[in-house]
Amino acid sequence: MQVNGLPLAEPITSGPFRRVLILDVLVAVTLGPLLIRSALSPTPARVITAATWVAVATAVAAAVAVAARRVAPLTALIVSVTATAASQLMGFERDAFLTVALVGYTIAATWVPKVSATVLGCAGAVCVAVFAFSPWHRDGTVPDWWRTLGLAATALAVQAVGWALGLAAYRQRSYLTILRRQAEQQLRAEKESSGRALAEERLRIARELHDIVAHAMSVITVQAGVARHVAATRPEQTSQALAAIEATGRQGLRDMRQLLGVLRDAAAEPLSAPAPALADLQGLRTGTEAAGIRVELSVSGQVRPLPAGIESSAYRIVQEALTNTVKHAATDHAQVTVHYGPDELALEIIDDGTGTASASPAPAGHGIIGMRERAALHGGTCTATPSAVRGFRVAARIPIPAQGHVGGQGAAA
Repeated sequence: MQVNGLPLAEPITSGPFRRVLILDVLVAVTLGPLLIRSALSPTPARVITAATWVAVATAVAAAVAVAARRVAPLTALIVSVTATAASQLMGFERDAFLTVALVGYTIAATWVPKVSATVLGCAGAVCVAVFAFSPWHRDGTVPDWWRTLGLAATALAVQAVGWALGLAAYRQRSYLTILRRQAEQQLRAEKESSGRALAEERLRIARELHDIVAHAMSVITVQAGVARHVAATRPEQTSQALAAIEATGRQGLRDMRQLLGVLRDAAAEPLSAPAPALADLQGLRTGTEAAGIRVELSVSGQVRPLPAGIESSAYRIVQEALTNTVKHAATDHAQVTVHYGPDELALEIIDDGTGTASASPAPAGHGIIGMRERAALHGGTCTATPSAVRGFRVAARIPIPAQGHVGGQGAAA
């Protein structure tokens, strides 16, 4: 609900409500004896001479109104205004209108401003009317208008302060409520956006998978039919058809492996785990050495924190390169070089395993593709080729944004 752009402040939850209720009771217990003491010793200048028990009951009612101001604010306001008027007419020395200010604070803090201002304005008008009437004593003496005017102004000022403080509390709670609702809406929007992006990505992958399978199966079906028809009369054409089937099947499997490899890589990384950074390369080095590969880690340049995405991608590239070294290189040594340039991060992973310059390049499995995709994600490049003499070399270059030096922690050699 909104009034003048401000929502109705939400109610206090059960835990805080009990605490403020206890606080109200303590305030009432403190204020009650002062009001009772004033009721037992009224001033001679009073309009009404009431029995002692009536005066004490009026003082107790005013204190109870303060204690119950959060449970039944409107009832508490009526009781406090009535008790204040009666106290003034009976000549209480203490300022009983303080109870109206305390109840008014609660109303202003929980009700919309238009309503609270109207209700408290009426209460203030009643109090002013009572103060204006109280100087006319029964003995006919001339009233002290200056004193009466001062008392009325003081009562109005105290009640206005209570309302203003309550309004400030209302606006603060309303502002926090708006912020919380905006945060909740933003979170829901982000979840919906993430869900839509995920659905769109799944749809894209499904379409690509359909195209790959449909194309491969169509070619295979046609070539298989040709081979069956010419198998007895033209063996050479049969051989060509079977070769085409084999090539198409391999290509289709390779395309599907590349496509599904993206999903496999994403599923292998729990969303709850912290993103790795270049500072974790020492741990990666230790784990690789435990597998029998001695790793030389060299870090140069101006080591500094980089954006978390760049640090995570760089770590994953080094991790995949070392994993390939362990699985395929048949060597016990690898070298990792990390260079922090002014505007780019350079990575180089070299081993002296069985790869040679004359060897045909290894098929681009999902690991190498994944390294390239991680580099390309940040506008960089990644190459994986046999070294000039022996071994294999992975080199990646990732641009560093000019204003993006935040996030992860740089590695130390």
